[in-house]
Amino acid sequence: MRSYSVRGIPTDELDRTRRELAASLALSRPGSPVRVPIEANLSAIDRELAERASAVLRVCGCAFATDSDTRMDGHLRNNPSHQERDLSRYQDVAIVADRG
Repeated sequence: MRSYSVRGIPTDELDRTRRELAASLALSRPGSPVRVPIEANLSAIDRELAERASAVLRVCGCAFATDSDTRMDGHLRNNPSHQERDLSRYQDVAIVADRG
């Protein structure tokens, strides 16, 4: 079986694909062999969306943003005059909004 990666797919496209797969799964009969690849794809999409939701965004003063520590560290090393923005004041607001 071929292995596919959902990492490069934009979030809005993953959401749309997830809805379409969920609809296909709902229309398939229990025990049908078609359910296996649908459920596998749904699991991969769910894992990727959960990982993206838990990623911490790092932002530079030049507006470069990434959730990758390696990319941000490389950016700051290659641009010594740049500084990473402190987003801690927004973290508390995001946590409160998430609970509401």
